[in-house]
Amino acid sequence: MVLGERHAGLPALATGYVYWPAFLGIVLASVLFARLGARIAHKLPAEKLQKLFALFLFIVGVQFLA
Repeated sequence: MVLGERHAGLPALATGYVYWPAFLGIVLASVLFARLGARIAHKLPAEKLQKLFALFLFIVGVQFLA
């Protein structure tokens, strides 16, 4: 936030490199879905949860390479 304070070309509603509408969206989604994620994590067996997380990381990695 501090490093981008005087950077030209940043959108309105941004303080430095922090874009507040996106920040609020991430916070709201995290608050709303944290309980659901915890419930799902406790219901799934550990092995299945590890495989799903590995699949998620693989998909994210492929998107980074593309």
